[in-house]
Amino acid sequence: MAPFSDTLRALRRLRHSPRLVLLLWGAHLAIAAVAFFPALRHLDTALAKSPAGDEFLHRFSLPLFGDLRRAGGEWGADLGPLLTVVFVLTLLWNVLAAGGALESLLSGDPSRMAHRFGRGAGRFFGRFLRMGLAAVPAALLLAGILAGPIFGVRASLDDTAEGAKFWLGLAGLLVAFFAILLVQLALDLARVRVARDDVRKGVRVFRATLAAVLRRPGQVLAIWLPLALGFAAISALYLGFRSVLPAGGGALLLALFLAQQLVMIARAAMRVALWSGEIALADRKWPAAPLAARLAAAPQVPVRPAA
Repeated sequence: MAPFSDTLRALRRLRHSPRLVLLLWGAHLAIAAVAFFPALRHLDTALAKSPAGDEFLHRFSLPLFGDLRRAGGEWGADLGPLLTVVFVLTLLWNVLAAGGALESLLSGDPSRMAHRFGRGAGRFFGRFLRMGLAAVPAALLLAGILAGPIFGVRASLDDTAEGAKFWLGLAGLLVAFFAILLVQLALDLARVRVARDDVRKGVRVFRATLAAVLRRPGQVLAIWLPLALGFAAISALYLGFRSVLPAGGGALLLALFLAQQLVMIARAAMRVALWSGEIALADRKWPAAPLAARLAAAPQVPVRPAA
């Protein structure tokens, strides 16, 4: 019953955090716009008089986009660096967002949400960045340990076993994804502990939390799974809406854009709910030390006597 109560607590906290959800959504929208508007201007120029452009009115066409990139001249050469900039901005924002969101959810002071978010984003950025860098090799190592034997068996099969190779490859990818997911959830829990207790040695906390998650992964998966299924259902509704939407002009494109943004808002809401559930799990599994003990463990600043 404890994971169920953690999920309910997460949903209650989500209900009281609409501004945080909208802030996360708006930031991701702004980062996406960095790449979207240059690409849109190029597509408008390249496909203004081409019937092939009608394909984009109904769905995204990766082959057509690839052809445009190869034939795009200077713009096609600049697309790679542009996407790299967007990728780096996304990674940095995710670190900032984790600190800001956790400070907003954990802090009990009456200051404005934007102030709490900015304070947490700056305060925990260095620690959270180091923890994220430590999580990368941990995820690769765990994925290799769990999925490596599956890919090894797949590589030993001859070409006549195409069906078995396909299913083994799919199983290997799913196991690797599961390993990376466990490391990500452990990183989330470790960041919760660091933000709640203001711990300086975040990498050490991450390693200890990862060991605990690997011993009992069901506790954190029980929080993640219902939220993931809910988001999957929303995504399925969006895909169904998109499939029945006919190709058309600006009004239909606007409807499709608004539906996409509703899905992105749901994704931001799931992220806030997941953080909230992980806070509940961390409070239950690793209770915070009393305030007096934390103050005693904090580094002491010597006070010089007045002249």
